[in-house]
Amino acid sequence: MSGLTLYGPAYSAYTRIVRLVLEEKGVPYKLEEVDFISAGMPAAQKERHPFGMVPTLEHDGHMLFEAGPICSYLDEVLPGPALMPDGAETRARMAATISVLDNYIWPDLRELVTQTLFTALVGGWPDDSIKERMVKRLTASLAILEERFVAVGALNSNAVSLADLHAVPMIAYLAESVDGQILLQALPSLADWWQEMKERPSVVATTFDLTAYPWAQREAE
Repeated sequence: MSGLTLYGPAYSAYTRIVRLVLEEKGVPYKLEEVDFISAGMPAAQKERHPFGMVPTLEHDGHMLFEAGPICSYLDEVLPGPALMPDGAETRARMAATISVLDNYIWPDLRELVTQTLFTALVGGWPDDSIKERMVKRLTASLAILEERFVAVGALNSNAVSLADLHAVPMIAYLAESVDGQILLQALPSLADWWQEMKERPSVVATTFDLTAYPWAQREAE
């Protein structure tokens, strides 16, 4: 197999999604850190991705971009356990779960994480009005995710799919804040799923330390 190089920072939820797939497949790869918070998106990454985003993946001389298509590609071309279930209905449910996470969960969760975690690391002060608004929105959207998706098996730590790996980095960030932990306490199915998934070898292997990045050192300056 030709070399696999993944471009993106370990702290990016979408970079981690691709890393989780690679870890589940059990193939060697190189993570090329693209720390866009410290000094902006580097010119080289803007060459790799037409909209200057992360992640991108280089494989066999080809550059792929956008986490969803990258993960589907890797599941098709790499050996190892299949991460897309059999059956059109089950695959559609997996795709719907990923779409819900992307469109209705992550945008608000990203704002909450920015206020509760990232802002403090750069020595700033969170905007409580934004935080409160995101908590209110996530209370509603996560309840729908819990009832309509997690509780009926769309996320399943016993039969991991691309949907599970898509959710991991997002729920990991949710669990990092007090507000997120309170939200999780009201979601027993999601909380149980996370308790099992966070011990999975691929999840452990892709953990990272935010304080190791230059931008996170500004708090001490």
